[in-house]
Amino acid sequence: MKKLLCMLLALTVVLVAFAGIASAEEAATWKIAIMTGTTSQGEEEFRAAEALKEKYPDNVITDTYPDQFMAEQETTIAKLTAFAADPDVKAIVMCQAVPGATPAFNAIREMGRDDILFIAGVPQEDPAVIAEAADIVMYADEIKQGDSIMETCANWGIDVFIHYSFPRHMAMELIVGRHDLMVENAAALGIEFVDVTAPDPTAEAGATASQQFILEDVPQQLAKYEGKKVAFFTTNCGMQEALQTAVLDQPNAYYPQPCCPSPYHAFPATLGLEFEIGADDEAALQAIAAALAEHDAVGRFSTWPHPVNMALVNVGFEYAKAWIEGTITERNDAEALNNLFAETYGEGVATIENYTNAEGTTFDNYYTVMLTPVDFNDYLVEDAAA
Repeated sequence: MKKLLCMLLALTVVLVAFAGIASAEEAATWKIAIMTGTTSQGEEEFRAAEALKEKYPDNVITDTYPDQFMAEQETTIAKLTAFAADPDVKAIVMCQAVPGATPAFNAIREMGRDDILFIAGVPQEDPAVIAEAADIVMYADEIKQGDSIMETCANWGIDVFIHYSFPRHMAMELIVGRHDLMVENAAALGIEFVDVTAPDPTAEAGATASQQFILEDVPQQLAKYEGKKVAFFTTNCGMQEALQTAVLDQPNAYYPQPCCPSPYHAFPATLGLEFEIGADDEAALQAIAAALAEHDAVGRFSTWPHPVNMALVNVGFEYAKAWIEGTITERNDAEALNNLFAETYGEGVATIENYTNAEGTTFDNYYTVMLTPVDFNDYLVEDAAA
């Protein structure tokens, strides 16, 4: 009997071991697909996906949408549906969610892949449309930036505000909401608000034409408003470096923030800085402050203290991972999402709210994120200030 019990115990141990191996192998098969822009369209998102791929080589697959995504939506859709052709893919995180996201998500569901979680960051489709297609949508709080940007300008004593954009962006609900709030605040503050139409970088002429336009137009605007403090803002990622460069050495030119607020959005390239994107935000802000000081520009630039688009990719990944592993059981769990942002930024640093459109409709799966703008004077260390 004792021998039989020992044999049964040994068999149980073997079966448990095999079960453990099977469970581990099954757990290892899940994948999260991440689609971002290229480094020319959104380097922060690209680097965030790259870092996750390096950290989870067996569980993360990545791809990029075309730079000319407006003209090549079929390519974007094809790449997203190719993700879903892999049965191990259990979630897709797309940031930025450029046009093509909604038809791709719908096509994937039509493929019978109801087991995939869809997370869209920085959407460029109508809020009601993308909120219907995705399980979770996340975006920097574009509209409330209409308050924070103008508060920064008021503190600087700005006389004129130049707003660069183009028709494609000015058809996007949140960008328009931010624009209209800035116009309203500018009027209340006595700041002249000027709309300037720039070339769309996704048009045939490409980003180079848009950047060249900015480099040529900023000096013209400063000459037009000679003697006045002029703030410049553009709605496009690809124009940020050109705008920063044009403003940097002009004493009456101001730059309240990039379109996607972050210490890494164009600042390293503009200022000739080398540091790993997303590695140490505090150190990055200090390096930027020191470089701005060399151009007497510390008090003329601002941004957010953390890279919001990188956080959308990282938080989106962590949410998807927890959902796949069963830690999060709902496709849309607001409390879990808030907790992940607190872990990423620190408690109380980021404000997360549901988006409500102009008609008063609140989307329970569309979240906006807001951080407080920085004063680069606060990041000047003694050696840099000396």
